[in-house]
Amino acid sequence: MTFQYNTVAGFDDYAGVFEGTVSVTVGGRGEVALREVGGGITCYGSTQQTGHPGGLQKLGANGTAEVKCSDGRRATATWFQSVEEGGSGVGQDQNGNQLRLRYDLDQSVLEDYKRSLLAASARKAKAPSVAEQKRNKDAERKKAEIAKARQVKEDRQKRIEEIRKRKEQASREVKPEPQVIAEKPKPKSNPPAGNITSGSGFFVSKLGYVVTNQHVVGECKSISVGDSSRKQIAAELVQQDKKNDLALLKISSTKMASADTKSLIRKLGIKVASRNVPLSSDGLLRSEDVELGERVMVSGFPYGEIFSDTIKVTGGMVSAIRGMGDDSGQFQIDAAVQPGNSGGPIYDGNGNIVGVVVSQLNKLKVAKVIGSLPENVNFGIKASTVRQFLTSAGLPTKWSNQSEPLSSGSVRNSVSFL
Repeated sequence: MTFQYNTVAGFDDYAGVFEGTVSVTVGGRGEVALREVGGGITCYGSTQQTGHPGGLQKLGANGTAEVKCSDGRRATATWFQSVEEGGSGVGQDQNGNQLRLRYDLDQSVLEDYKRSLLAASARKAKAPSVAEQKRNKDAERKKAEIAKARQVKEDRQKRIEEIRKRKEQASREVKPEPQVIAEKPKPKSNPPAGNITSGSGFFVSKLGYVVTNQHVVGECKSISVGDSSRKQIAAELVQQDKKNDLALLKISSTKMASADTKSLIRKLGIKVASRNVPLSSDGLLRSEDVELGERVMVSGFPYGEIFSDTIKVTGGMVSAIRGMGDDSGQFQIDAAVQPGNSGGPIYDGNGNIVGVVVSQLNKLKVAKVIGSLPENVNFGIKASTVRQFLTSAGLPTKWSNQSEPLSSGSVRNSVSFL
């Protein structure tokens, strides 16, 4: 049995739009066939379903796809079934240009998506093909090599002429013996500091477990957490989910910890124990998903300690109940989010955690596509997705139902500097 979806796709650097089909069998394998609208470029490839909760044609199914195009372009993408009738995917080609696609059983949905891509492509100059780009680069490289060889030859002729003139001058006059002057030793330069990244996070257990974003700690060789850069506790990465951009950390044993470190642990109310003890007996995460227009507050450490070493908070509202590409596991907010906020909690008015900060929209990149600069477009991971992640990591947590207004003290004690 085969499921076939009509598909529309486009590359960010290319003005053309592609349409075709994606076919997936019960076994999860399938084929991709795309053709440029009004053009001659074709793309063919394969797809493989890697996750299928509830089976094919069900919400949450996901997989990967690879295509090769007749202009030399090769691309890979991941797709996610956001509704039962279809979904969307993103990826990139060998040059890093982004690929976006949409597949659906409802042709009207695809027509709307195709119109949006065609409108965006009308504002872009048609980029050269991959083969043309390669030829242009080869021509530029050859031109640079010729210019360099010519310059080397000219420099050599100049040196020969200078040597000849010096010899002639020396033959006409007696030069005094040159005075030797000792050169001062050059100061040693300090080696460059290693790359350091920072983000935000929050404790979810008295065991010392901390939730943050996977992209904050995924590539780190060492990790530490604390309420400032001067008070840090070593931590280890115990679980990560690249798809949902979530990571779970655990602080190390306090046996060899300094007095300042132990003081910080006591301040945060953390106990290194052998059982998974929730940080709050009433739970931390709210069971109900966010509502459109609901007021929220973001807390964390944007820009690390460039401005101050205290926690920062910003307020706003829920702008959309889905994320980029209709991602049902995320939601959109207009509260200010800066580098360093990633991994921090998003609270409702009563102090229940409704999400985790994940990213802000790349304004310059979007402006190139839509022709205007977007403002206050940021995203969070829903609390229900975070709870599923904690449960899969063996750290179950209760739902929170706080009804009292959020106090500044509760914010201070729940957020950590990574």
